[in-house]
Amino acid sequence: MKRVTIVCVAAVLLSTGLAAADPALRAAVKVEGFKDLFRTGDFFIAGQPTLEELRWLQSAGVMLVVNIRSEAENKEFTATAFSEESVVKELGLAYALLPVGEKESFSPKTVDSFAALLSGNRGQVLLHCASAGRATHLWMAYLVRHRGFEVNEAALVGRQMKFTLPFEDFLGSRILMRLEETEKR
Repeated sequence: MKRVTIVCVAAVLLSTGLAAADPALRAAVKVEGFKDLFRTGDFFIAGQPTLEELRWLQSAGVMLVVNIRSEAENKEFTATAFSEESVVKELGLAYALLPVGEKESFSPKTVDSFAALLSGNRGQVLLHCASAGRATHLWMAYLVRHRGFEVNEAALVGRQMKFTLPFEDFLGSRILMRLEETEKR
């Protein structure tokens, strides 16, 4: 009887997609001592890292830094603080710029480009923007599009970081979401 029950539960999980989603990515924890730094599995999601944070992330095993700030944001930051790309490379880490800021950059193509950056990586990853907001949203889309998460599962992870829907606060309840196919225009 136990074997039949286990097989039935496994079949239900597989059919719903829940078994496909990596359990290590279901929780995100805030890294103490840093402003907007969260860890989920082998990934860190953050706002703009400081020099101290970049050094700490290197010591924590990060091998790839993915910066999704816009080109204008990066130019301004470099002029007033430091060249992130130079510092990251001096630390011996890989660096990728995947600008997200303009409306057209919020697309499945950006999510797929992020996934492609991860394909050859052999270590932990830092994904960041200015405040961890866009990085959280891209992370959630990646979980759905490339890691088998349902939309609401990804939203639960995002809510542990910087994903919010103030509308939910006004209502005092969580909103359940689903993907809907849209026509190409």
